[in-house]
Amino acid sequence: MDDKLYVVGHKNPDSDSICSALAYANLKRELGEDAIACRLGPLNDETKFILKKFNLENPLLLKDARSQLMDIEKDNANLINEYNTMKEAWSEMLGASNRSLAVIDDAENLVGIVSTSNLAMTRLMLPEEIEYLMRSTNLESVSKTVNGKIVLQAKDFELSGKVFIITLINMENFEDNLERSICIMSDGILKQRQLIEAGAKCLIITCGQDVDESVLRLAKASDCAIVQTDWDTMNVAKVINEAFPIKCIMTPHAMTFNENEFVDDVAKKMMNTRFRSYPVLNDEGKIVGAVSRYHLQNYRRKKFILVDHSAKNQAINNIEEADIQEIIDHHHIGNIETDHPIYYRNQRCGCTATIISQLYQENHVTPNEQMAGILLSAIISDTLHFKSATTTELDKKTAKWLAELANINIETYAIEMLSASVALKDATPSQILNRDLKSYDIGKYHLGIGQTNYHNIEDLQKILPEFRKNLEVELQDKKLDLLVMMFTHVMAEGTMFVYCGPLSYIMSNIIETQFDDNSGYDHDIISRKQQLMPKLSSMLKNM
Repeated sequence: MDDKLYVVGHKNPDSDSICSALAYANLKRELGEDAIACRLGPLNDETKFILKKFNLENPLLLKDARSQLMDIEKDNANLINEYNTMKEAWSEMLGASNRSLAVIDDAENLVGIVSTSNLAMTRLMLPEEIEYLMRSTNLESVSKTVNGKIVLQAKDFELSGKVFIITLINMENFEDNLERSICIMSDGILKQRQLIEAGAKCLIITCGQDVDESVLRLAKASDCAIVQTDWDTMNVAKVINEAFPIKCIMTPHAMTFNENEFVDDVAKKMMNTRFRSYPVLNDEGKIVGAVSRYHLQNYRRKKFILVDHSAKNQAINNIEEADIQEIIDHHHIGNIETDHPIYYRNQRCGCTATIISQLYQENHVTPNEQMAGILLSAIISDTLHFKSATTTELDKKTAKWLAELANINIETYAIEMLSASVALKDATPSQILNRDLKSYDIGKYHLGIGQTNYHNIEDLQKILPEFRKNLEVELQDKKLDLLVMMFTHVMAEGTMFVYCGPLSYIMSNIIETQFDDNSGYDHDIISRKQQLMPKLSSMLKNM
């Protein structure tokens, strides 16, 4: 059962989202919890630079908050080979908690299912049906079923399926039916010889009786197998018709589930079936467990810690199915609801990483050089080197503390890191827009605002014609009333705005300089969250 804590940032992750998830998961592990950092999408160039700089792997990509079969408690699969006997299946079934056996071949691939119903139905079969099944057995299975030992092999062990219990002195009534049959008896050299001469294929000698040498010679010459057992004749007779392989009675093509399937999807599929238990396979087709309706009704949901967001439209898909444990954020309080109290940390500062750094200090844990480095990087990124209006003295103080731990010169590193986010030449217009695009709902209006950095105005001017065309397409696809792209200078010297949509006209009342109906520039607006959104929200609420 999965008891991990999944620490995730928002969709279209930026550096703060990724670095905060990594650093907070690390703190949780330091405190003894099994936490893992995850991402909801591809990394932008700036974040790639940061992780490479501090020699860290990309966080696990996670796209859905719902629990998968691999996450929940399951039964251990009760495995049995397709050539095991029905008697062995009964023995295995008695110890199986779910009264179901997964039948596998020699390569351990699933070939069918055996349930108690499969086994019980043989008790209702006609004699000729049992005979047909017994034709499939072999000498080893016969010997194993009666707890015996093979005294003499037969080269050709093809059976008729008939089984006779020999207790009569006169065998004339059934001598004609002995061809290729199994005969059970205790002693009597004469009778044994008669059975072999009449065409019996296998003698089962019970009660531990020895086999006479003359019988052995005749049996060998006639290709008749002999099995010796300490059991008495009645005990052997009770079980001998359970010597056939279970592949004869199993349910082939059984319903299975992959361990990656979501629990609620599996539950829907189970509604139309009546089996007690179902095999769970991995991607290689091997059985990793068995699941029943009980497991789907009594499982723990995945546990999540959300960082750098608290709005449902920015969270992982199906977040309502998750067990949210904590939210650490520096934005407005969003619309995610929980059904139990959680730890919620929301502070007015420029970066979630600032809050994570505080949590390290509050728990008396000093971040190592890697963690200090990525936390510092996130603060520089989110505050645009402390030039954003969201920047607080706490951000600056925290950054200085982290820089000392990471042995980094903030001024030099800021220019290096922020320049790494400039990837306008080799990216498509859609990639540039969507790598950090956030959606907002204000009343009846739907907005989208993307943001990226640029270093040289010449690079930006080269991509603008194609970018404008793509913006119109993205607006229609996303069904937005306003789509805005902010190109902010890496050293926070201002922002170029490109926008489209029915609400484009309101931008003229917000930005400092308007070039045309769909673009402009503002020297002061560099924060989407603290500067642009409050102005847009105020105007739209008054419309």
